[in-house]
Amino acid sequence: MKQITLVLRLLFGAVFIWSGIAKLKDPISFAESVRNFQIIGDPIAPALALFIPWVEIIAGIAVMIGKGLRGGAGILLASLIVFTAAIGVAWARGLDISCGCFGGSGAVNYPLKISQNFLLLAMGFVVWKFSGERNGTSTSETGGEEL
Repeated sequence: MKQITLVLRLLFGAVFIWSGIAKLKDPISFAESVRNFQIIGDPIAPALALFIPWVEIIAGIAVMIGKGLRGGAGILLASLIVFTAAIGVAWARGLDISCGCFGGSGAVNYPLKISQNFLLLAMGFVVWKFSGERNGTSTSETGGEEL
């Protein structure tokens, strides 16, 4: 199980680092993507467009290196829940949006995007639950042995 959670941890963290970097490359387009959800507007949308990528990158790094792993995974899980809910609301409202998830600007395929998010949620939950960080001590701090 340790090898599986390690692989999931590395993949889960890498996805969010990649996503954060893609958003940072074009923050104006990402801010427009945030606005297109028609949930929040200015000045919050551009502020979130600058803030969210850094949260994803820092939490992704924490998940990958194992320092603050459960906190990083928890932050990413919470953000995924919010993103998935926002996508569902946009779908229910009939909006034609680009989610801006990986810096792309194409229209979102709602069933596919929600399915992808549920897969990421499952990965993230496994990482959060079973990666061995307990009582503030990660497995990387104990030489790989769980306490």
